[in-house]
Amino acid sequence: MTWVWFALLSAGGSAGTSLLLKRTVARGDVFVSTAGFRAISGVFIAVIVAVLGAWTHPTPAFWRTLALLMVPEIGGMVSMALALREGEVSRVQPIMGMLPIFVTINGALFMHEIPTVLAAFGIVLVAVGIYVVGLRRGASPLEPLRSLGRDRGSWYAVMSAVFWSVTPFLHKIGTATVGPVMWAMSVSLASGLVLAAVLPFRRRIVGVAFDPHPGWKTLVVATAIPFTVQAVALQFALQRAQGGYVMAISSTSTLFATGLAVLLYHEADGLTRIPGAVLVTAGAALIALGA
Repeated sequence: MTWVWFALLSAGGSAGTSLLLKRTVARGDVFVSTAGFRAISGVFIAVIVAVLGAWTHPTPAFWRTLALLMVPEIGGMVSMALALREGEVSRVQPIMGMLPIFVTINGALFMHEIPTVLAAFGIVLVAVGIYVVGLRRGASPLEPLRSLGRDRGSWYAVMSAVFWSVTPFLHKIGTATVGPVMWAMSVSLASGLVLAAVLPFRRRIVGVAFDPHPGWKTLVVATAIPFTVQAVALQFALQRAQGGYVMAISSTSTLFATGLAVLLYHEADGLTRIPGAVLVTAGAALIALGA
């Protein structure tokens, strides 16, 4: 059960990344911020690779998998950054509880990974928890559906979950070719560099001038630290267990991020979202127990 501890460590890193990224994208461009903290994280992991002597010669399978991963990996991260810019952490983060559902469905359809009855019940709890997150005191029970229809942050979060629903399976192939640490370094560094490479074209097309607020650079570096923990721990977990189970435990970041967002950012209606976050976390735990 070592994978559970790695998945929990990844969840802690994910919560820290979300909380810091919320501040980072508020002070600078979403795309530049994402490229920056990803590339810096890649450099951090490269130091770990050097210290551990974990360098492995890349194979053709490595390059193919890395190339296939770039679109969903970058799409998921940019969508998440946009969600955090548009919405509150305590609303956006629990929606990411949809990720283990999507991963489990993809696993059943394409990898023949059929969940147990207990795991299936956990998936139902996750879905209920996501809905409860959108409930407010005195509002209609249909409020979450109405909110999703008008809240761009929520839709960006859903897009992020859809993008990332295919990445665990590619990660497993990647870690099998070069090992978890070098694969984490490759994904972080490559995604940051690819996104940075397209930034000039984006500015030329949409005419966006990059003018960050004071403290932006510090926040970018700070965001890279928990993301490094998240990225490395996730690869170790995926090396040892099925993607759906790993992402279920990792989704406990929902509870961490929601609770901390209420305490640190004093977000409106944050306390009413905690029960939903708890349900999402309980569902994730059942999915893991059903493994």
